[in-house]
Amino acid sequence: MESIFLKISSDVSLHARISRPSTDNQKPLLVLLHYWGGSSSTWHKLTSPGSPTSLDTTYPILAFDLRGWGQSMGPSEEHGMAYSITAMASDVALALEKLNQDASTNHLLNHGFIFVGHSMGAKVALATLSTLNENLLRELKGLVLVAPAPPTALSLPPEMKEQQKVAYETEESVRWTVKNVLANTKNLSEDDIELVVHDSLSGSNLAKKAWPTYGMAEDVSGSVRRALGIIGHAGIRASVLVGELDVVEPRERVEAEVCRILEESGVKTSLKVVESVKHLIPLECPQMIYEEISLY
Repeated sequence: MESIFLKISSDVSLHARISRPSTDNQKPLLVLLHYWGGSSSTWHKLTSPGSPTSLDTTYPILAFDLRGWGQSMGPSEEHGMAYSITAMASDVALALEKLNQDASTNHLLNHGFIFVGHSMGAKVALATLSTLNENLLRELKGLVLVAPAPPTALSLPPEMKEQQKVAYETEESVRWTVKNVLANTKNLSEDDIELVVHDSLSGSNLAKKAWPTYGMAEDVSGSVRRALGIIGHAGIRASVLVGELDVVEPRERVEAEVCRILEESGVKTSLKVVESVKHLIPLECPQMIYEEISLY
């Protein structure tokens, strides 16, 4: 995939990977947004040439590193919730608008776009809807939300919040978190685990701390409802996937705080449970995501 860097502001530079099909299949652009601890590489089983579940020959793909993750840069000092969901959503909206205005990339959006968000990335995707200009918002063709964090506020018990703050401090802590929280490791190879370790450790300290400190507690549901109110009755569909064994975003919460909001806003929503899988669905079972995207 081609790498690009987009200057968003004086202290924010977003890295993204772009894949352009050799022929125009009239497919929407897939905008991939990763989980807390991940990067654009989280999606490699869906984007890498040669992968049996790769979509790169059929769809144009834009996989972002959110600020502070992967190769993207964010503020070096914490000021006013610098790594908030709202801030990341604004980054994504500005990046899409830049690409849409650039003659070398605007063809990627010829057939609209789909947000594919995983966990925190799903919350960012939903929040981005309210920050896009209306013309671009109306180009949204669908949502694929993978183990989505809800747009509502979530408050963890203090001990769990403290545990999350140190989850990505060392290789040992990342491996413990993968094995005990994030994944059914029977579904992962050692290369998968090494990828998670690398991505989690390379994130900036501010980005690592932001999600458990204030990101998950941020309530963007009101702005999400308003944005969906503009487009919800235009035939937009949402595909929601949850892991059967997920303890991070369990089915009950996803149904109550993600699917309900989508349905009440006029979005035709389907929910599928991925058997024997925990939270890292893009690595544990990319086939299910491949199948859902292929419906668009």
